[in-house]
Amino acid sequence: MKKTVALLLFCALLCGAASCAKDSGSGKEGGDLPFEVTVGGGDVGSAAVEVDPDALVKGICEKYELTEGFIFTSSSTELGEYLDEDLIQSYYGDATDSPDFTKVADYCLYVDESDPDIIIDVGVFHMADKSYADTLMQYLQARIDVKIENGARYTNIDVATLKKSVVAKSKGGDYVYYVVSYNTVEISEEIKSAVNG
Repeated sequence: MKKTVALLLFCALLCGAASCAKDSGSGKEGGDLPFEVTVGGGDVGSAAVEVDPDALVKGICEKYELTEGFIFTSSSTELGEYLDEDLIQSYYGDATDSPDFTKVADYCLYVDESDPDIIIDVGVFHMADKSYADTLMQYLQARIDVKIENGARYTNIDVATLKKSVVAKSKGGDYVYYVVSYNTVEISEEIKSAVNG
């Protein structure tokens, strides 16, 4: 009798999980989001959200008309379109220390330094090693902190966007993202919604 009840409960759980995955497969809410979210596999009750960082960041750039900067993506094989060691060190590290991008599965980021007095960044990193998420966040925050410190020394630097910046990770640590923009609140909410499903 116990085995029969346990089997029936397990079947009900499987049906419920399949129904949830089917309902939330597109992740689009009324077609508002310029990117696609899918629910990945795994054990019952532990389905992970899978987001394409390229589609997410490029969709945001299009929506918020971020066109003056550069997009770097791990999906590119063209030098200058992905972050090589020098660019990683330049943006997120220093001469002696920089983040370990072997811990990142894929990424896409927009960096606009066309005006040296204003910083606009949007980045989404899909972690290969979730335990490294907090460390990567520290490097991203350090970039922002250095720019704020420079702003205190040089009054021409606009630190308004930097002071409202967001550095965060998804609930499970699968994704790390950061936003430095005049639309930080809106953009970070869109990314948060995408990476948390």
